[in-house]
Amino acid sequence: MHRGWKPLSRRQLLQGAAAFSLLTPGLIVPEAEAENLEKSFAWVVKHRGMVRAYTTDPVPEEKIQRLLRYAVRAPSAGNLQPWEFIVVKNPEVRTQLTKAAMNQNAVATAPVTIVTCADIQRMGSEYGTRGSFFSLVDASFATLLILLGAVEQDLGACFVGSYNSEEVATVLGLPPHVRPVGLVTIGYPAEQPQKPKTKKIPLKKLVHVDKWGET
Repeated sequence: MHRGWKPLSRRQLLQGAAAFSLLTPGLIVPEAEAENLEKSFAWVVKHRGMVRAYTTDPVPEEKIQRLLRYAVRAPSAGNLQPWEFIVVKNPEVRTQLTKAAMNQNAVATAPVTIVTCADIQRMGSEYGTRGSFFSLVDASFATLLILLGAVEQDLGACFVGSYNSEEVATVLGLPPHVRPVGLVTIGYPAEQPQKPKTKKIPLKKLVHVDKWGET
């Protein structure tokens, strides 16, 4: 072995194989791997947007499981992992959730809704009353990873936060110490992500150095 030689990473090997396949007929890089090579984190963040209309195509179970594996990689206070997830596919339950969410169309048309929940009790055992806040923050981290993971897998997703918490808890049979955080609708998009009506606030107006008001 040459001095200074370092083994190539799996990503580097796949990139090389993808490039070589363009020059070598018959050499095939798996489609899923080839697509992911083009989707950097920056690309995923840039293309994330709320999708509220979906096709009727079912979402493969492997894609749902991949989203959940991403979600549990979120950081959590004390690594107590307060999140819980309810994957809703049943049409009757989806209809009930739609009513609880003020009849929002995304909940009605999405073939899958992942309801992210926070187990307040799990955090409270370590952090007392502050645990309620930590659990909601950590479950929100997990929710964002689901939204980003959907973009990576060519899925549309929408975070629905406007709902009646008590009704959602009743529909899903949540115990008192578990609170719903977000209804994340998932499906193949039937529309482009909707651009918000308001423009992004310029970054320079949001960043302060050392103290508030200093830029």
